[in-house]
Amino acid sequence: MFVGHYAAAIALKGKEKRANLGWLFVAVQWVDILFFPLVLLGVEKMRLVPGYTAVNSYELYYYPYTHSLVGSLVWGLLVYWLVLAWRGRHKPGSRAVALAMGLAVVSHWFADLLVHTPDLPLWGDHPPKLGLGLWHNAPLTFALEALLVIAALVYYLKQTKAVDKTGRYGMPVFVLFMLLINYLNMFVLPQSENLVELTITAEVAYGLFAAIAFWLDKKRT
Repeated sequence: MFVGHYAAAIALKGKEKRANLGWLFVAVQWVDILFFPLVLLGVEKMRLVPGYTAVNSYELYYYPYTHSLVGSLVWGLLVYWLVLAWRGRHKPGSRAVALAMGLAVVSHWFADLLVHTPDLPLWGDHPPKLGLGLWHNAPLTFALEALLVIAALVYYLKQTKAVDKTGRYGMPVFVLFMLLINYLNMFVLPQSENLVELTITAEVAYGLFAAIAFWLDKKRT
């Protein structure tokens, strides 16, 4: 899952307005932001196998530190404590913001569960490994991600108010932009067969989406 992960960030921003949308965008992709460099370093492992699924060529066979359920919970707790320490535990709203950030990190595993082949471990690299395998059907995967993001957007727009024209139209346009990128990624652009190229593309995409989210964060209250 790619764009669908951002549904959690958008919904959590609607629920906890003191959280920063940009940081929530970073949080929901945090384990993937770590994963690709770890693959290049040989710490975690994946193979690019053309046609492995209808959506991508990722054979993900060893990533216990970023994509096990326990690993995700550990990263979520770490982010929770870091945000709490950064904001100050006695500052009003600090615990709520830290909780939103921690939940954003953990949400990644549960979103991946819907689309991955059975490769997500509960802990370490031990069985059982889970995944409902929706990646085998590209149209359904795209529809699910679109549904999640649009539902989150509707909730966010109901919970917040625009402060200017950018605030009124910015998030809907941004969501359409993300869905366009997702469509191109799934159905138009060729699949990369180079891990370095894939890593650079992924990290740039995560950075670009987060940067836009940082900009839009103060456009609604």
